Amino acid sequence: MTCFVCDAGTLSKRLTDVEGQIKRRKYTVKTWALVCDQCGHVAVDGHDMQEFMRKVADAYRKAHKLLTSEEIRRIRGGLSQQKFALELGVGVASVKRWELGLIQDRSSNQLILEFQRRRNQTWTYETPGIGVHSSEAASLATAGLEHRAHGPPFLGSHQLPNTLPGF
Repeated sequence: MTCFVCDAGTLSKRLTDVEGQIKRRKYTVKTWALVCDQCGHVAVDGHDMQEFMRKVADAYRKAHKLLTSEEIRRIRGGLSQQKFALELGVGVASVKRWELGLIQDRSSNQLILEFQRRRNQTWTYETPGIGVHSSEAASLATAGLEHRAHGPPFLGSHQLPNTLPGF
């Protein structure tokens, strides 16, 4: 394809650095683009534009300490976008847009991080001589702890006897 800028060179598709702008800030990302062998003009093909814009949005997210689209997909894991949206209390369209490159606001970012924290949280219930993990539902049922919304019973430091070592 002939370069439409210099009309002398040939455009060839290659992985190159391309500058993009989002929220009045410029970011350079590596993406597939058409590059002229004569004048060096760079143009992103229409088929590659969505991926380019997602990469620019992710560069913005990284600079502003927000989760990237890939991190959101990783946190969602095996859940469908619909179930993930339900868990977060948002519409499924929001999840789809975030994963495609729309930048989430800080409150939505916090919702996703809270979901991740809850999902990764495991409890260890201890009885003298026995450690029972939250995945052992039968043991918890026997101990009467199967439906504790906030984990095992907790004694605050003001309730601990002074005779325990380290307290």
